[in-house]
Amino acid sequence: MLYAVLPSMLGEFGMTAGLAAGVILSTNRWIRMFSNSWAAKIYNKFGLKRPLMISLILALFSTASYGLFDGFWPLFVARIAWGICFSIQMVSMYMVVLKENSDHRGMHMGVFNGVFRSGSAVAVLMGGILAESLGIQNAFLITSSFVIICIPLVLLLRDHGEKRDIEEGDIQCNSVTEGQETVNFKNRIWGFLLGSFSIHSNLRLKILSVFFVHFTKRFLASGVTTATIGLIVKDQMAEPFSLGVLTIGAASLTGIILAISWGSEVGFSAIFGLVSDKFGRKLMISISVPVIVLCTIIINVNLLVLLLAVPLLFAATTAAKVTLDASAGDLAPIGHQPEIMARYSTWGDVGSAVGPLLGYGLLTYFSIFVVYSFSALLLILAFLFYIVIFWNDRLKENESIRV
Repeated sequence: MLYAVLPSMLGEFGMTAGLAAGVILSTNRWIRMFSNSWAAKIYNKFGLKRPLMISLILALFSTASYGLFDGFWPLFVARIAWGICFSIQMVSMYMVVLKENSDHRGMHMGVFNGVFRSGSAVAVLMGGILAESLGIQNAFLITSSFVIICIPLVLLLRDHGEKRDIEEGDIQCNSVTEGQETVNFKNRIWGFLLGSFSIHSNLRLKILSVFFVHFTKRFLASGVTTATIGLIVKDQMAEPFSLGVLTIGAASLTGIILAISWGSEVGFSAIFGLVSDKFGRKLMISISVPVIVLCTIIINVNLLVLLLAVPLLFAATTAAKVTLDASAGDLAPIGHQPEIMARYSTWGDVGSAVGPLLGYGLLTYFSIFVVYSFSALLLILAFLFYIVIFWNDRLKENESIRV
């Protein structure tokens, strides 16, 4: 909701600078650079239900505070609180999915992503309309109240604190102990990048390539594009127009665009997950990433192109996200899944956090076309790295078969 409302209603939030908006939109992701690792440790120690319940209660108050307080610093603190809540919720839900049958992991990740994004779609659609018709305070109080519905549902969940029996050979880790590895500076670096010291060398580059694509995709789609769509709509929209009894302004239209786009995630996530299960993760990545790049480059041509390109961009982003989520789960050794998935989330959060901040900062000096083209170039580089790593692995497999 904040992405639809904040860029086009800065004054109502007590702010004037566009850079301040970039900071507010990215703060929750910056804090997740640290809180994702905490969330993995919390999950390992306390299981699923208690941390999830606490995070929901804190999320209710932090979201309501967007409307109760104005100015930069109250929003900044609220975004920090929400970032911590989100880390606990995301790691918990990843672990619920990873406990299921790995043969259908793509579909499970797709269902999870579809349900998750249904909230985003409703929030941005309602948010812009409610904020313009009832005011920011009432809009956020109404939206935050929906969290109350989730609290009793947590009580129905089965706790996943117990570790599953590990079959011989399942953990693809080094034979040295964690304490021995910390002596090795190289392993410390890999531990920082991947979340665990004990990942076998054959897996490290594969996991890193998945993380890198995830980072650049989130930088472009969740960071730069989502945070600046409101600016493009505002620039290209001559004046508000009426739709029945409603007056559609820039904030409302931004919300509608984002709602339709996130609605594609709700509808197609499970389908994309099924396709990745059936035809392979590499094929889905090889199709979705070029589509993301193309849509990003043409998105600011005019309002009509934007209305067509943004839903396609989000659909391709959905395909990439579901596939990358499943890939990270496939590659994460059993026993190290919370740490790997937490660090995977951190890579994405860093991309989403840098996106709005760098996007608004660069717009001070460059056109939005240059900013979008730069973002697309980063994703192309990550995609090439992914292709090289997995292509080399395939060549090695074919060579071993011939031998």
